[in-house]
Amino acid sequence: MIKSMSILIFYLMMFFAMSFENAYAAERVVVNSLHTDRWYNNVYLMADKIDWMTFRNFTVQVGDKGEDLYHFPKWESGKYDTYLFRDDLDGNKLTDVIIVLDNFQDPIHILNQVLEPYSVYKEVPVEPVNDAVKRLVRMKKEGNIVTIKTKQKTYKVNVKPFHYTTAKPSSTKVYIDLDETDYTVLNHKLIAEAPVLITIGGGIGYLKFTYGWNGSRYEVKSVSFKQDIPKQYD
Repeated sequence: MIKSMSILIFYLMMFFAMSFENAYAAERVVVNSLHTDRWYNNVYLMADKIDWMTFRNFTVQVGDKGEDLYHFPKWESGKYDTYLFRDDLDGNKLTDVIIVLDNFQDPIHILNQVLEPYSVYKEVPVEPVNDAVKRLVRMKKEGNIVTIKTKQKTYKVNVKPFHYTTAKPSSTKVYIDLDETDYTVLNHKLIAEAPVLITIGGGIGYLKFTYGWNGSRYEVKSVSFKQDIPKQYD
């Protein structure tokens, strides 16, 4: 009798556990879409909605028929917008798919379109902005002067007019905010823009990273800096 009751309790616990799991199972949703003038070039970005601010287990669908599906179970995105672009980034006359996720640790993904012999899409590596900064940029702060040196040019910024009270002249801190890096596509190039700060909330401008295809990955080819205009106080 006791054994039978134990078995019954076990199965009841399993039933309620499965019911609870199903009640909170992830919904499959279309996170974003990109429509073109040709149905076979349309792009749909789908994922499991884990909760109101987390999306995982992504799928990229190219075309409206659901025949070209590419699964990326390790991708994850947050509550803010994702972005989709289509452009020929590698110069092979075929349009690639560019996906920007709300995930500062893994924000950018590119699917190159290739012919083998039919059209397929393959994810290729993209150099992280932080790696490009280490490779191509030198930044330092001495007193009220910030010096930013790239391979192309050296920039000097007087930060005193910004009136950041938490950034003392004795501080040598200058850094980029990876969490606020934006990506876009312009003139067949992937562009990233990252704010440059000298204190929390204390931006002085942004670095612009222009990517190019080197045959095996997208890497930053040039970096430029654009200074913000300090606010005028009466």
